[in-house]
Order: sequence, then C-alpha cells, then structure tokens
Amino acid sequence: MIEEIVKELSSPDEEGFKNSIYDDSSGKIVPKGTPIDQEGKLPSGGSPTIGTGHLVTPEEYDTIYKTGEMYSKSELDKLLYKDVQEKMDIVNQTIEKKYDNKPVADDVKKILVKTTFWLDAPNKFPKFFEGMVTGDYQKAIDNLIYTNPEVSKEQYTKIYEPEKGMSGLKERTLKYIEAINKLKKNNIEVMYLCKNKPNSIKKIKSKIEQL
Repeated sequence: MIEEIVKELSSPDEEGFKNSIYDDSSGKIVPKGTPIDQEGKLPSGGSPTIGTGHLVTPEEYDTIYKTGEMYSKSELDKLLYKDVQEKMDIVNQTIEKKYDNKPVADDVKKILVKTTFWLDAPNKFPKFFEGMVTGDYQKAIDNLIYTNPEVSKEQYTKIYEPEKGMSGLKERTLKYIEAINKLKKNNIEVMYLCKNKPNSIKKIKSKIEQL
C-alpha cells in the first residue's frame, strides 16, 4: 500500500515533486539565503518544502536541506517513503486508540494516510477522520467542505474555499470528495445487495474463497 500512496502523492495533481526547497504557498523555488522566522515560516507566510510535500523543519532548513541547492530524486524519494510510513503509523495508532482497532478497507486507509500527510487529518479534521473510519462517508465529505456542518453549512473550510493564490487546494479537495463519493456509492450498493439479494453476496464470497 505504501508504494501506491508514494506514487499517487508524487503525481502533479497531488503533491508533485521539486528537487529544491520551495514555498508551499506559491510553489516557487526559495532563493538562496532566504530566512525563516521562529515558527519556520518564509517571508511570504508559506512553509519551506522539498521533494514531495516534505515540510522542512527549522532544524533541517539550510543545514540538511539548503536553499538554492538541488537534491537527487532518489534521495528525496527515500524521504517520502519515510514520511508516508510515519503517517501510516499515525493512522493505525489513531484507529487502534480511538476506534478499538476497527477494521478499515485499504481504499479507505489510503485516503486517511494521504489526508494525514496533506492535512494532518486526525488533529485538524477529526470528524472527517471519524466519518471515514466508521463508514459515514457523507459526514467525512461535509467536514472537508464546511467548518462545522452540524451547526451551519454556510462557512467553508480553507481547503474548499482557499485564500487567494491557493486555488489548487479546492481542486485537490474536490478530487478527494469524488473518491469518497465512490466509496459511498459502493457502500450503498453492498447494503442493497445484503438486504435484497443475499444470494448474490454468497456467490461473490464463494468466488473470492476459490481464488
């Protein structure tokens, strides 16, 4: 699963890839010698990033990864594998601690790992995370779109209605919503079969067991 996630994250419509430190708010390469503040932010307000969405920490900035220098894809791909494994561990630990280690389908877990990589989903979008784990996909979608959908559906999240210059966020969010809608549709179809055509489910299970 990790290799699939790494490949998907590296695609241009996800994180993409840059072999020098870049500004995550604009996608532009950070000029050599550009300072960061105490919170690790660039003068633009963006965060220094490298490779495929790796946030360069203040400890790494201009030490391990230097502005104005280029790094090999193989080196940065190793960094991505490490980052994805860390996010996978966070997802698994969250499911174990908060949801009694509830079984989660691979397609769901992939979305959880990628949104943890991108959004820090367990902490910043906990209700989205909960909806995905419990199979309440509409709840998950609503919490990507609205800041507090249980109260109002008039205030949008910053990933659905991003600030000026961050238009790519909405496109990316819509792609995740599309993927979750497919899970929702498949879930409805399975529930319908279970209720109205149980023999069809038995046949499918029998075929799977024969593989």
